[in-house]
Amino acid sequence: MDFEQIARDLCTADPAEFIAARDREAAAAKQRGDDDLAAALKKLRKPTTAAWAVNLLAAREPAALGSLLDLGERLRSAQRELRGDDIRGLAGERTEILRDLTDRAAALAGAQGHPLTQAAREQVEQTLTAALSDPAAGQEVQAATLAKPLEYSGFGLDELAVAAMRRTAQRTEKPRRAAEPLAELREELRRSDAQLGEAADALEAAERAQREAEDRCEELRDEIDELREQLAQRRDALEHAEDEQRELRRSAKAARQRRERAQRDRDAAAERLRSAETR
Repeated sequence: MDFEQIARDLCTADPAEFIAARDREAAAAKQRGDDDLAAALKKLRKPTTAAWAVNLLAAREPAALGSLLDLGERLRSAQRELRGDDIRGLAGERTEILRDLTDRAAALAGAQGHPLTQAAREQVEQTLTAALSDPAAGQEVQAATLAKPLEYSGFGLDELAVAAMRRTAQRTEKPRRAAEPLAELREELRRSDAQLGEAADALEAAERAQREAEDRCEELRDEIDELREQLAQRRDALEHAEDEQRELRRSAKAARQRRERAQRDRDAAAERLRSAETR
């Protein structure tokens, strides 16, 4: 079995058993003489809960994930060709499919005994949005070997797409703003943009801090799992050493008893010899 398949199996199995299963696979590869595979497997990190849920979705619902990636390609095509009507329709479809796939991933995780928190659900949706926006991210998600959620690189409508949507809207709207004071509207837009920018910056900083904290928690959980595994191994070694010690004590006791019997037999033989010589 190649690395990709082993990694996929590990990253979609129960995360509570990841470390032990990874180490078994690495040990088996090393025993077969495949040191490169063993080293690559040892580098695999335990997936966060959100990443594991996305891996499950990719492995169990490949057709649904394919629909998401197809939608991403259609959105990019509509943007490139400035098809405002298509962009607006696909944007609504985008919202629906992201919600549906996030629900599916949450259901799969819950069925395996690991229900998603709200923060984990948001990370799942963020990862799926990244897959939608970037073909490379889409390939990572399809591989079902994520260790961490993907950063949302943004599938925001770019300036050309926004311009196309505005032109489409202008063709259908009645001209009703011509009499409004342009300066007042520009100032209102400027204030709104400034407030939106500040809010977006604050949200991004909060989400980044949250992701960093969650990643750190996952790393510490991994370390604890590894330390528990090491502790279990050392306990087994201690029990084995104590068994050997008890066995050696029994052997030493038996050897002392044999020596004492031999000494008594020798003393008795010596005494008989002296008695015979005196006669």
